[in-house]
Amino acid sequence: MPPTVAGFEAALHDRGYDGVAEALISRHNQRMERIAAVGHTMQCIGLPVLASQLPLALAAEEFGADPGRPPMFSGPTWEDHLAWGLDSTAAAARLMMSLQPIGASIVARTQLERWSSNLEFNSLIRQEPRESTAAWLNRLWSAPSVWPDGVATPVGDLFGDISELLHGRGPLMPLVWLDVADVTDAPSSEHVRLLDTISDSLVISLSHIRRCLATVAEARGWSYRARTINMIRLVSPARSWIPDLRAFLFPLVPAQFRAVEGVLGAAASGYRRAVSALRVGQRRDEPSELWPVLSFGNQRFRALILAEHALKVEQEVLGDRFDEMGVQKLATEAVLAGEMAAMLALWLRQKSGAHPAADAFAVTASGLRSAQWLWLEDDDRAMGCLRCVIEQVARARTWRTRPDRAARIEASSKSSPRDWIEGAGWKRLNLLNRALGEFAHGSTRSNWNVARDALVALQSNAEEDTARHTGRTHALTAMIFILSVECAAWVDSFSSELGEAYRSVIRVDDAQADEAIEALMNRAWEKRGTPLR
Repeated sequence: MPPTVAGFEAALHDRGYDGVAEALISRHNQRMERIAAVGHTMQCIGLPVLASQLPLALAAEEFGADPGRPPMFSGPTWEDHLAWGLDSTAAAARLMMSLQPIGASIVARTQLERWSSNLEFNSLIRQEPRESTAAWLNRLWSAPSVWPDGVATPVGDLFGDISELLHGRGPLMPLVWLDVADVTDAPSSEHVRLLDTISDSLVISLSHIRRCLATVAEARGWSYRARTINMIRLVSPARSWIPDLRAFLFPLVPAQFRAVEGVLGAAASGYRRAVSALRVGQRRDEPSELWPVLSFGNQRFRALILAEHALKVEQEVLGDRFDEMGVQKLATEAVLAGEMAAMLALWLRQKSGAHPAADAFAVTASGLRSAQWLWLEDDDRAMGCLRCVIEQVARARTWRTRPDRAARIEASSKSSPRDWIEGAGWKRLNLLNRALGEFAHGSTRSNWNVARDALVALQSNAEEDTARHTGRTHALTAMIFILSVECAAWVDSFSSELGEAYRSVIRVDDAQADEAIEALMNRAWEKRGTPLR
């Protein structure tokens, strides 16, 4: 079926509103099939930044990092924190290889900010009043002693391009369009070049993690170990391949636990054998060419263990209210919302060319997919992806309801997410926007724990004991719902018949939807004084 309004109307006339749902799910399936089809190309992009994972993780373990730490948990010790940085590189590489630039950029930017904060603390190079963050980062990272080989672009420029992407604009936007619109296309050489921006930012973070590990060795009097750590090559061309990437990349929904356990477990076992042999100086059965793959598999296996554990904890906490199919239902709702957002992006581009609302829906579709994938692994950065979603849904809504105001916001170089939230008539949702915004940043000034409490407070059952476990889930379901409602309104502008069919697919009534969103806005307004830092 062609991805056009006429194509969807034909599906509606042929199969009723089920035909619309099937068309959206088909688009999702094509997107997932492409991951396997372009696997070799994407491994050439993603695996090189994992070249140093095993030797650096070995050093972190030697210094006391917990090898069983969940990959999204930053840990209670400095050594664990450094190991979390390595796991974050693998998380970003996974999203890159899945052609999800918004999620990969959120992870890469939060890491860049985190290690920049550490460098700031140690170097005493502070950001001056009125100095842009990009200019400060260029100055902070300009010393030859902190600049990694192989990265030519200044750190502030990398940060600026990634930040622009997360706001739905800038030179990296073709990556989003590859993700959401061209679902059967392989990345072009231009796409590969643009992905280097994300890769280079990861290398900057890795260089600082390496330097921190060497400093730990020096502090313990292990000068030789410090020298060997500093000699570890951060990036190296991939020399081994994963025949089928799906087990390594696909979302960890409960229905897939058993299917991927064997593949990921085998990679994790190979990783542990290699680490154990290196620790005692024995001959390694696993050649170094395999280390990036084994390291990646080990990170994914630990994420699987966490996902399985989180499901059991949810069952214990919710008791009779636990819905075994709840995770799968949420995944389906995310697909139906995200894929319709992607179709609207495509239709708006076909109808109006470079329309800002098309970019908004494109970023929303990509960001929502990454948010749901990271949420499955209990990763707070899922909420950072949702910050992109709420801004871009508000941007699209403002263009639909107040186009003159939208044009003014687009034209302003000082516009912020808050401008779009207020332009959309959602001023009362500012607490949700600000809470999600904390997760989109990684400097020491951001407080994810307090922001998590704010998400808990936004729930209608915030006073119940179970609410502290469901704040992020509520934020995700709320954003899926808000996006679905906005998609339905935009679809009406192309075909009222198709709009009504989509409402049937997502089971939304306009009056009930308005009531639900109004209730959320009222709760957010009542809790607007909730601290975030």
